Amino acid sequence: MPLRVIEIIAPEEDKDDIYKTLEEHRPNEGYVFWVSSNEGENSLTFRVIMDVKESENVLDRLEDFFTWKDKYRIIVFPVEATIPRLKEIEEEPTEEEKQQNNQKKIQNRLSREELYADVLDTSVLSRSYILLIIFSSIVAVIGLLKNNVAIIIGAMVLAPLLEPNVGLSLATTLGDDDLAKASSKTLITGILLAFAITLAAGLFIGVDINQNSSELISRSSTDFSDIILAMVSGAAGIISFTLGVPTSLVGVMVALSLLPPLSACGLFLGAGHISHAIGAATLFFANIICLNLSGVISFFLMGVQPLTWWKREEAKASAMRIIAVWGALLIILSILLFFWLVK
Repeated sequence: MPLRVIEIIAPEEDKDDIYKTLEEHRPNEGYVFWVSSNEGENSLTFRVIMDVKESENVLDRLEDFFTWKDKYRIIVFPVEATIPRLKEIEEEPTEEEKQQNNQKKIQNRLSREELYADVLDTSVLSRSYILLIIFSSIVAVIGLLKNNVAIIIGAMVLAPLLEPNVGLSLATTLGDDDLAKASSKTLITGILLAFAITLAAGLFIGVDINQNSSELISRSSTDFSDIILAMVSGAAGIISFTLGVPTSLVGVMVALSLLPPLSACGLFLGAGHISHAIGAATLFFANIICLNLSGVISFFLMGVQPLTWWKREEAKASAMRIIAVWGALLIILSILLFFWLVK
């Protein structure tokens, strides 16, 4: 796992309390820290180097400490390496410390705050997001009409609709209404914009399904293997995200495609192929449902939860309701799909 530096800027009068807090838990969590004075300011800077799996424990402890204070700032930086290595500079813990360490729940993932910051960057509606939707929709239309797999994969890798879905799943897990609203707004805007572009392309360019258009036709039908693929790919994507492995997300973007079936739906509808448009829309919404359902469950399994216990209970109850809604939609979709395949 990678390393992190936690930088704490606080008033000088808090020096002893912060130092004591960090020193007490240092043997168990294996981090090192030092403190320096900020020139011209009545403040100090603490810097802590640790394994990323310990960062949430330390950040939670610091957030509890600073709950009733106004003048402080905590910043988290990624670190490539440190010399000497943490294991070499770690002191041997006592038996009591070992017992406490065994009782402590270590999260083998990025901290909650890092996950939130990463999601927030891609879940807020912006000009760059709108441009990305426009460009990726055009790429998807060209790839589908030319029956070119490489071009379609290019639209998949851009994956502008994937990030707000991840944000919505994280917001559900944390019970964060503001993040949920921002992610929903971004997702809905992206869907409507992409659909409008592809619908216009279908109206003005048309679609000849009698020509070689296997890539387009393949996105006008859904079966149970598509649902299983969407569930597994969604879970794999969330786990890769929480582990901070962005390279793994490229494979997930390709496996769990959202934009190509939405683009196919717009093209078919614009060209007047209603039944094919309904089939593509079914595949798109099946992927959306499976991604959000597997996303929330995966965040839970990875131990992502709010800081305070009362917020955890509130978020858990809310998440269970959302899971029930997504689950019910998936069951309804599966039943309709079953009768459709039987016919």
